[in-house]
Amino acid sequence: MSRTVGGGRPRDGRIDDAVLDAARELLSEVGYNGLTLTEVAARAGTSVPAIRRRWPGKAHLVHHVVFPTAVAVPPRNPTATLADEVEAIVDACAAIFSDSAMRRAILGLISDLGPQTDVKAQLTDELRDIVWPDLTERLQDAAARDGVEVSEDPTMVIEVAFGGTLAAVLLRRNERLDDAWRDSMRRTLHAVLAARV
Repeated sequence: MSRTVGGGRPRDGRIDDAVLDAARELLSEVGYNGLTLTEVAARAGTSVPAIRRRWPGKAHLVHHVVFPTAVAVPPRNPTATLADEVEAIVDACAAIFSDSAMRRAILGLISDLGPQTDVKAQLTDELRDIVWPDLTERLQDAAARDGVEVSEDPTMVIEVAFGGTLAAVLLRRNERLDDAWRDSMRRTLHAVLAARV
């Protein structure tokens, strides 16, 4: 498996995967502050320069570990109802923020986003330009299929789901976001979207 970067020679995707797996394991074990690229390289069977060719620094690497686009933007279901799409958003947020690596990394990563404006831009640009428009369109399409007029900006509802899940994870510490929490969040978001004003 290889990926071509910048028009140059193909990059070995196996190294990418090994580094991401090693970083995820280490985040779960030692947290963000305890993670070093040296230890990631040793566990992944590669070198720090090889990691830096892919990710300029620790914050870049951790960002790719804890915010997988594949989870935030799953394949579309052309017959999904509004309730289905809301459920998918809540489940994706819960999956991202319930991950042990994310729990150990989130505060350290947020603290590093301030001085590292390129990482902050990368994270916010990915959410704003890829994830948010996709999810907004899904909600609008599903509402149209259901014959429901969406009463609120879907983007705001997505932000509530994202921010609410993050807040729940931070406040609940080691408690999992169980079925009862997910059901409550789904009902709340669906009621807001489908409310008649």
